[in-house]
Amino acid sequence: MSNHDGSYMLNEVLILLEKRGYFSHMNPVETKKFVNEILSIGNEYDCNDGEILEDIGEKLGICYYCMEYNKDIEDGLCPSCRS
Repeated sequence: MSNHDGSYMLNEVLILLEKRGYFSHMNPVETKKFVNEILSIGNEYDCNDGEILEDIGEKLGICYYCMEYNKDIEDGLCPSCRS
């Protein structure tokens, strides 16, 4: 059973950070590392990566399935993971 409340809480934190410009000074590697750290916290509480990255993954260019950086993210997935 997934911790949906925890997933969406972490999602809202990431969205708030993005709105406040937290990621604007980071390159894609740093952003991916930070997001992975957030996902690791979520995994300890049985959260769902797709829910944590819902909408914000596209803005940050991170695929929720393979965790790779890609500017072409649709529905949370990069081209490789969509096919």
